[in-house]
Amino acid sequence: MVVPAVSEAAVEPIELETPVCDLCGNAEQRPIFKARDRRYNFPGEFTLVECTQCALRYVSPRPVSSIIHRWYPTQYAAYQKKQSWWQKAADWVEDKIWNAYLRVFLTRSYPIFYFPKHEKQLALPGRAPRVLDVGCGSGDKLRYIRAHSGWDTFGVDFSPQAVENANMRGAGDVRLTRGDKLPFDDGYFDAVMSWHSLEHHYSPKATMAEVSRVLRPGGYGIFAVPAAENLGMRMFKQYWGPLEIPRHLYHFTHETMRRLVEGAGFQIAHVYDDISFYGLFLAQEIFDSCQFALEDKLGKGPSLPLRLPFKLLNAGGLVSSAATLPLVALNPVLGRLWHGSNMIVHFRKPA
Repeated sequence: MVVPAVSEAAVEPIELETPVCDLCGNAEQRPIFKARDRRYNFPGEFTLVECTQCALRYVSPRPVSSIIHRWYPTQYAAYQKKQSWWQKAADWVEDKIWNAYLRVFLTRSYPIFYFPKHEKQLALPGRAPRVLDVGCGSGDKLRYIRAHSGWDTFGVDFSPQAVENANMRGAGDVRLTRGDKLPFDDGYFDAVMSWHSLEHHYSPKATMAEVSRVLRPGGYGIFAVPAAENLGMRMFKQYWGPLEIPRHLYHFTHETMRRLVEGAGFQIAHVYDDISFYGLFLAQEIFDSCQFALEDKLGKGPSLPLRLPFKLLNAGGLVSSAATLPLVALNPVLGRLWHGSNMIVHFRKPA
């Protein structure tokens, strides 16, 4: 069903659709809460619902796919065409210092560390191993893997600007397409990854079916999504920083993610509850959530004195990332206690 709606803040009409559950096909849903885009303040109010049959959480009604780009701002990270000297310096620090530190603790879970370490185990004789990043953005993770191993790197993204950036920056072979239409032969890849992309897809089930097609038997996958059953989501609800409505169309729990992955024919190897995603835990789970709640409850002006400390701590993500440093070593324990900011699922395609 398509429902036309007009936002007070937009001249163009917002065309909405009411999807059935992508996981089980059930049309019945129960509302959880209404929310709006608090990060970029784009127009529209949307409802997060839950399937009454399998408990998948998703946005309904939602913008039709032909207009979803309106909720991605020009300052979206993957769209930045030119890097300033400050961004280049930050990239150098991230690569040489920050990632070197994270690698000590997160090699088992993070794909940018896992795949270089397991290159020989995943490679077939006679050629370099191939890895695909589904929703690669500007290709930063592919560039890291490419620089630290012998993997041939490939990526896909639905944003023309992101694809241009990735190819320009040496991420490998990056193509413009959607996750449910991968332009590669059956069994072409030895490994596949996706980092906070699947929740943006209109049909994660169709994406996983395509991933299964292009991953060879015995191939390995690592997908990460925001964890929808963590304490942050439970406490802050519509103010939760990683909510990102309507860009994040789906919100996965451990159970719905398990059903999605296993439904595509994969075997789950491990699920990690992670809080150390480059400062995500403090930056979005805590600082952003508190700011959004204060601004809504008290008003933008009156709440400024209370929001200012969070804004300063969150500036550029530097403080939030630095404050995460001592937490990384405790990530397995804290991740389980918080139920993760970041759910990382490792899976294998049966040989």
